Amino acid sequence: MAIRYLINEDGVPFDSSELQAISRELDALNNDDRKEYRDNNSITIARHNAVKILIVSGPGTGKTYLFLDKISHWYQNNSEASIFVTSFVRKLVADLQNDINNDQSLSDDQKKRTKVITLHKFARSIVEKNHGTSEWQFQPYFRIIGQSWKKIIWGDVLAFYPAPNKCGYEWEEFEEQLHNNKFKEDENWQNLRQTYFELCRVYNAAGFADLIIRARVSLEENPQLNIDSYFIIDEYQDFNLAEEALIFQLVKNAEGLLIVGDDEQVLYEKLKSGKAALIRSLYKNNNYVNAMLPFCARSNYHITKSTAYFIQQHRDPHCIEKIYLPLTKNQNELKVQVIACATATAAVDYIEKFIIDNKSEIEERKIKLSEGKEQDAFLLILTPAREINFYGNSKEKVFNIISDYQIENRTFSEDYYKVLNYYSLAKNNRNNFTFRKVLYYEGFSEKRVHNLIVMAIRDSKNFCDIDLNEVKKILKKCDNIKNIIDEESSIDQKIDKLLEYISISNRKHLKNDFEQQSINKDIVIKLEHGEEEEAELEEIEVKKMCAVELMTIVGSKGLSADHVIIIGFDNVNMNWVTRNAFYVAMTRARKSLHILTALKSGGARRTHSFLNQLPDVHLEFFSYKKRGHVKTVLGNKYRFVDYLNTVNSMSRRQR
Repeated sequence: MAIRYLINEDGVPFDSSELQAISRELDALNNDDRKEYRDNNSITIARHNAVKILIVSGPGTGKTYLFLDKISHWYQNNSEASIFVTSFVRKLVADLQNDINNDQSLSDDQKKRTKVITLHKFARSIVEKNHGTSEWQFQPYFRIIGQSWKKIIWGDVLAFYPAPNKCGYEWEEFEEQLHNNKFKEDENWQNLRQTYFELCRVYNAAGFADLIIRARVSLEENPQLNIDSYFIIDEYQDFNLAEEALIFQLVKNAEGLLIVGDDEQVLYEKLKSGKAALIRSLYKNNNYVNAMLPFCARSNYHITKSTAYFIQQHRDPHCIEKIYLPLTKNQNELKVQVIACATATAAVDYIEKFIIDNKSEIEERKIKLSEGKEQDAFLLILTPAREINFYGNSKEKVFNIISDYQIENRTFSEDYYKVLNYYSLAKNNRNNFTFRKVLYYEGFSEKRVHNLIVMAIRDSKNFCDIDLNEVKKILKKCDNIKNIIDEESSIDQKIDKLLEYISISNRKHLKNDFEQQSINKDIVIKLEHGEEEEAELEEIEVKKMCAVELMTIVGSKGLSADHVIIIGFDNVNMNWVTRNAFYVAMTRARKSLHILTALKSGGARRTHSFLNQLPDVHLEFFSYKKRGHVKTVLGNKYRFVDYLNTVNSMSRRQR
C-alpha cells in the first residue's frame, strides 16, 4: 500500500498517531524510494489548486524547489499572474531570485512579474508610493531610522517631557508596542506615541517597526498599491502581530497563497517579538490546506538524526508535530563531532587545523563564490556572541585565521558614514534627518537639540532655515567637508584635511572605505533614496557569503555550509541561546558538524546541558590538545564529561 502524501485537503491538523505511523514507513524506505516520495510529495503540494496552503517545513527540506514548482504552476493556470514572494532572510531572497532567473520553465516576462523581496523593503516601497499615510505624511524619499539611531531619536521624544515622567518609558517597550500593533492606553504612552510620529514627520524618516504599521495603513487607504494576486510568504514563524496584519491586508484578495514556516525555528522573540503562536493558529485554521515536507536533503544522516532527536526533547506541548528524516540512509557518513578542549587556545587551534586540512577545497570555494558559481560558505563558525570575548587573548587569532577568506570591507565604517552625512547635508541642507545626525556628530546636548526641534515645529521650518549662528556654522562646516571630498587630491591628503573639522576613530579603515567607494553626488543620491543607507545593513544576516564565515548562531538563519563549527558550547557562554537557536545552528551543516567546549573560556567549567539532549548513537566524542594537534577518542558522553571534570579538578589543584 502506497504511503499517502502529506497534505490534508480538509485543513485539519495531522493526526499524531498517523504522523508517527507515516514517519516509521518513510524511515523504512531505501534511498531511491525516499527521493521519489520527496519529489512526488512536493509536486503534489505545489500543483494543488487550493487558494490557501500552509506548509510546515523543517530545515533543509526543499522549500526552494517547491516554490519554483508553485510559481510555474500558477503561471500555467494564469499566464497573466503577478507573484509576490517575501522572506525576512536577505540571502534566501537573493538565492531564490537567482534560482528564478535561471529557471528555464519561466519566460522572461514571467520572471519580471515574480517579485522576490524582504518584507521591510516591500513595506518601504509601499509607504514611499503612498507618501506615508493620510495622518502622517512623508515627503518623497523618506529615510529609515537605523539600529544605531533609534534610541537617539527616542531621546528626542523624551526631551518633550519633564524628567520625572521619563522613568519607565523605555524605547524597548515602545518598540514592542509597535511590533504588537497595540499601544498602551496610558496617557503618557499615548502622548509619547504622538510625539514620536510627529518627529518622524519632521525628520521625514521612519523606524523599521513603525514602517510595517505605516505600510499596512497605506494599503488600507490605497488598495491599488497592491498589484499582485499570488503570494508566497516564507519564515512565517518569525512574524509579529504588526507584520501579520500587514500580510493579511496584502493577501486579502489573493487568488493563490502559500505560507511556509516551522514553529521550532522561531528566533526573533526578543529582537522583534516574533510569535510561534501565529503559525500554530494558521495550522488550526480550516481555511488553509495543511501540508508537510518530511525529508531533509541538506544535512548528512547523523546530523539530521541528531537534530531531529534534539528538537523532540522538552518540546512545547503546543508545537506543531512534524516528520523530520534524513533523505539518505548512509550511516557511514561522519557523525557529529563533540570536542573537549582544556583551553580556548586549544579550541582555536582545532579551528585552524580544520582550515589548514581543507585549504585546497576552501580556496576552490572562494573562487567559485567570486564567480557566482556557488552561493554557500565552505565553513561556518557559529558563536553565541559576535565578539567572542570568551576566547580572551585567542580571539584575535580566530579573526586572523579567517581573514584570508573574507570579502574586504563588506560594510563601511562609522567614520565613512559620518563623512557621508556631512557631505550629504551640504548637497541637501533641507534633509532634517541628516541634519539631526550631524548635530549628534557635533556633540550637541539634548537641550540644544530640543530647542532646535521646538523652533522647527513652531515655525514650520527646516533646521537649515533657523536663523541661528550655530546652524550657520554647521552648514559652513558641511560645505568645507564637501569641498575637501570633491577636490583632486590623494585619499591621505583628504583625510588630513578632514581631521581639521571632524574626529576620525580609525584612519586606516576610513582610507579603505574611500578606496572601495568614493563619496560623490551619485552616492548621496543613493543615500537620499535609501539604496545606500546604513539602516539597510541593520538586517540580521549577510547577503553574500565568503568561503569561511564567523557569525552568531542567530545570524546563521537561512544559511548553510558544507561544514559547521559551533563554539562556546559551555555552561556560561551558551546560556542565553534558546533550544530553537541551537537547533537552527546544527541544521546549517551539510557534511560535518563540530561542537566545541573550551574550558576557562569566559569562566566555563563544563559543557552545556544541551549535550544531554543529543543522541549518543549519532555522536563521536573527543578531547583535543594543541601540542601535537592530538584528537583522542573519548568513547561516549560519560567519558567526555568525566574528561572535562578531570581537567577542572587538575586546574583547581594547580591554583
